[in-house]
This record gives sequence, C-alpha cells and structure tokens, in this order.
Amino acid sequence: MNPNKFFLFSLFLILIFTSYSQAEIVERVVARINDEIITLSELGETYQQLKSALPEGERMPSKRELLERMIENRLLLQEATRKRIKVSKGEIQENIERVKAGFLSEKAFELALEREGIKIEDLEKKYEEELIIKKLIDKEVKPEVEVTKKEIRDYYEKNKGRFREEERVKIRHVLFKDYSQARKILEELKSGAPFEETVKEGYLGSFKRGQLDRRIEEVASSLKKGEISPIIKTEAGYHIIKLEKKEKARLRKLSEVKEIIRNILSSQKMEEKLKEYLEKLKTKQEIEIRL
Repeated sequence: MNPNKFFLFSLFLILIFTSYSQAEIVERVVARINDEIITLSELGETYQQLKSALPEGERMPSKRELLERMIENRLLLQEATRKRIKVSKGEIQENIERVKAGFLSEKAFELALEREGIKIEDLEKKYEEELIIKKLIDKEVKPEVEVTKKEIRDYYEKNKGRFREEERVKIRHVLFKDYSQARKILEELKSGAPFEETVKEGYLGSFKRGQLDRRIEEVASSLKKGEISPIIKTEAGYHIIKLEKKEKARLRKLSEVKEIIRNILSSQKMEEKLKEYLEKLKTKQEIEIRL
C-alpha cells in the first residue's frame, strides 16, 4: 500500500475509535458508557468512513463489532483518566513529525489532511488519546506478558516449516538485446576482464528457486562460485551471469529466530491479556448497548 494511503487509513482508525460526539441535537443513543454516549448517526458515519478507507482484502466489521471497539476505546480512555495518565506536548509532536516524514513536504502533508477534512488540532488531540491508551496498556497489561524459553523452543519445534530457507543463488547479471554485443563482452570476460568493471550496467541479486527464468536458473545452479556462464537466450534477450555464491536450502537455527518467535508470542499474549483487561473493565463500569 502507498505509505501516504496507509497513513490516512491508520489516522482514520485513530479518529473513529477515539472520537466523541459533539452533537447537541436529540438522536438515538446506541451505547452508553458511564456518562458518555455513542449515537446512531455517529456509528453510521464511522461505519461508512471505515468502509471507504479499508484496504482491499480486509474484512469489514459489522456495525455491532465496530460499536464494541468504540466502546472499548472509551473505556480505556476513561480508565486512563482515573489513573491520571497524561502525555506531553513533545510526545504528541514527535508522532506528528514522524507522520510528516512520510510525505514529500509539509505542504503535501497539509493537503492530505485537507482532503480528509481533518484539522491539525483534531489530529493532535487524537494522537494524545492514542498515546494515553498506549501508556495505560504498557502500565496495566504489558507487565503481565512473559514469554519463557520453553515456549519459544516449543513454538520453534511445532513451526519449523516457517523457518526453512530455500536454496538461493547470488549472481551478477547483465542483459543484452544484441547477440554480437553479448558475445564481445563474454570474450572480454573469458580473457580475464573483471566482471564488475566490464559490465557496469549489471546488477547483483540473490534469488530463490522459481524467481528466475527457468533457463537462467538451470545455468546458475550448474555454475561454480566465481564462474561465468555462456550466453543464455530468453525471450527478454541475451544474458550473461556470474555466480557469486550458492546457498543450500536450510533450516534456520533456533538461536537465529528466537527474537522473531518472542515477538510473535508476545503479540499473541498481549492480545489475550488486553481482552482479559477489557472484560474486567466492563464488569466494573455501567455499559448499556441499544443496537
């Protein structure tokens, strides 16, 4: 996804899940969380905005699911207020600057906000709320998450297929449209001319099986390290390659992937603990759903 589009979608989620209805007109209330309410029009607008902003392939939640997410965010913000959790202006600005860095210029950033109908003040407020929720979770939920060495080892043993690396070849490659030119360069290379200097427009890459043209792949797998191929003809033209390195298929060691596994298990446990934390919050608060 385009980074700017990803920013706008992420921003949209921040805005909808922590937004407060400022409407003064009387309308149907679909949820009440202590002394706060969520109205039907607020939910409907949020639903339509999410539907238009959701990346292709992502499942659209039902209105009931969306309402529950909105309720949970209100609960977290209310709990953070009770625990007097705050963030500084510097922390908020740091997030704003990080987002700006994803645009070509500050003007491009401002135009993106304008197109989405978002004021910078609203953005700052919503980042403040997001950071407050994060601090609450870091304080109340994160300390409950622990991943043991045994859990990491067990995950590795059960999911070895995820850590298998296919055979790869690292080659220097150049493509010619004209056969006579390819032959001339190949003769120079066979005479001892350095590949890197003779073929200045070539490129270096590492490829696993299936990523290269079948004919190039067959030749590459037959070469020895440092060896230069004959001319290889494909539909694209005439190729010359030099094998830099051949890496056999292998299973990555536990020591190589333990931090990857730790992060996977931490994320899973964090999600479980957050659900438990939210359920506890819900039992202590007055929540009424009318949808």
